[in-house]
Amino acid sequence: MISDGSPVMSDLDPSLAKAMGIRANQQDAVLDQIKGWWYRVAVRLLERKDPARRRASVSAQELLCRLDEVSDQFAGENLPITEELRRLTAAEIATYNDDLVVAQMRWIGLKDRAIATYLRDYHHARAQRSEWLRTFKITEEGLEDYEQRLWDEWDHIFVDLTDELDDDSDEADKRAVGKNVLRKTMEKVADEPARLGSNTVGWVGRGTMHSLADRADPDEGPGWHPDFSSLCHDHADEQEK
Repeated sequence: MISDGSPVMSDLDPSLAKAMGIRANQQDAVLDQIKGWWYRVAVRLLERKDPARRRASVSAQELLCRLDEVSDQFAGENLPITEELRRLTAAEIATYNDDLVVAQMRWIGLKDRAIATYLRDYHHARAQRSEWLRTFKITEEGLEDYEQRLWDEWDHIFVDLTDELDDDSDEADKRAVGKNVLRKTMEKVADEPARLGSNTVGWVGRGTMHSLADRADPDEGPGWHPDFSSLCHDHADEQEK
C-alpha cells in the first residue's frame, strides 16, 4: 500500500532535521552521525551482545542526549559540573588501597601524598561521569569516545618516552620514565574536552585517565611503568588468590 501523503526520499533528511531541531547549516554532518549511531545501537539491540547493557529500546531522552552530543561538536556547549572537589578522608583513600589504580602509581614510586591527590581526581571524576550518564547529559557511546581520545593521548606519550629506555635499564630508570609518562599524560588529558568543541575541568580528564588505568587490559594499557603489562598480570593473579 502506498500513501499519497508519504514524504519522498529526498525530503526525508530535511524532515528528520526539522523534527529534531537541527540547524540547516549542520544538517548533513549531524544527521550522518545520528543515523550511524542509531544503526549501531539497533544492531546491538537485535544481537543482544552486551548483557550488562541489555534493554528493549532506545528512549527519547537517550536520542536527544546523543543529538546534543553531536550538535555540541559544532555549538560548543559544556557539560555541567555538579561535583564539589574536596580532599578525600583517610577512610575513603583506604578503600582504594588494593585497587589497580593505586598499584599502578606505587609501581613508579609515588608517595602517599601524590597518590591521595590523584585519587581525589579519580574519585570525583567517577561520580561526575555517573551523574552525566544518569541524567542523560552524556551517553555511554559519548563517554566511550572520550575515553578513547584519552587513551590515544597516553599511547603516544608512553611509546615516545619508553622508547628511550635500553634493554638493560634498571628499576630506578624505569620508575623515572614511568613518573614522566604519568606527568605528561595528566597534563595532556586535562585539556581534552568530554565533548568535542566544549570545555571540561582538568580533574575530569585526569580522573578518567586513572579510571582507565584501574581497569587496564594488560595487553593494551594504559599504564605508567614501562613494564606495567606484566605487573598488571601479576596483580590480577594476586587478586584471584
